[in-house]
Amino acid sequence: MLKKTTIIAAFLILTSAAKATAIPARTVYENDANSSAIELKVWKGYGLTINLMSTGETIKQVWIGDPSRFAFTSNGGLCPSSGGDSECVGGKATVIFLRQIDPIDFPVSTSGDGSTQITLLTSQKQYQFKIVPATGNPAYTSLVVKSDSDRPLPITRLRTPLPVTVEKPQSAPPVVHQPSPPPQTITVQKPQPVAVFRPNPGTTLDGAIQRNDANALAFGLAEAGRKGQVKPGSTTWNKVQDAIKLLRRGKTRDEAISLSQVDKTTFNQLLEWGQL
Repeated sequence: MLKKTTIIAAFLILTSAAKATAIPARTVYENDANSSAIELKVWKGYGLTINLMSTGETIKQVWIGDPSRFAFTSNGGLCPSSGGDSECVGGKATVIFLRQIDPIDFPVSTSGDGSTQITLLTSQKQYQFKIVPATGNPAYTSLVVKSDSDRPLPITRLRTPLPVTVEKPQSAPPVVHQPSPPPQTITVQKPQPVAVFRPNPGTTLDGAIQRNDANALAFGLAEAGRKGQVKPGSTTWNKVQDAIKLLRRGKTRDEAISLSQVDKTTFNQLLEWGQL
């Protein structure tokens, strides 16, 4: 019976120890600890360690605003704030252990919830935390202050690239046995017979003729695209577009053909279709 009781007791001790070691530690980084007011809870019966080992700093001094509810110890001797680490008696302190104590009647002003402020003066900087007494099961029993160089890089989520929409040149409409609607891609209206502006003998209407040629060429190109003779977006299509622009700028037909490098036969054919 005694042996069975001993086994049960040992099992309970091991179970309790496993639960204790499963309590996670809380982690902050130097800049976060210095730039924001961090609140720490000190659970009764568990205490809280403030660990600065990762930063490589030495704790010089520790002050608690209201020492009537909390006490602390360190893993080394506290050093004079103006002295070097060699003057630390008992080794350098890098960890502080806080614990709750039965309230002491000190003539100091205390907060309603028993919270106060703890200040840690290190060899490089000063840390301040708000400490609050707590009871029950702790969410953490250790605060680890890490160097900012240990801060993990932000996780970049791999985003599925959005599909790239490529505008394909308009293909010629299917051949049907019914009249097709006029092409909508060219906004230039088909010149009317009276708008050809053919000059009378002895008159100079070169500018009007060239603009009319540009309109006729544009309409002829649209007709060629509709018939599938010239594929929109092709080299020939682009050259004809350049020729249209040149005509509208006042260039002659020969100049437009030469500068745009469009095939002369194609140019004349499209111009003829546009003048029908």
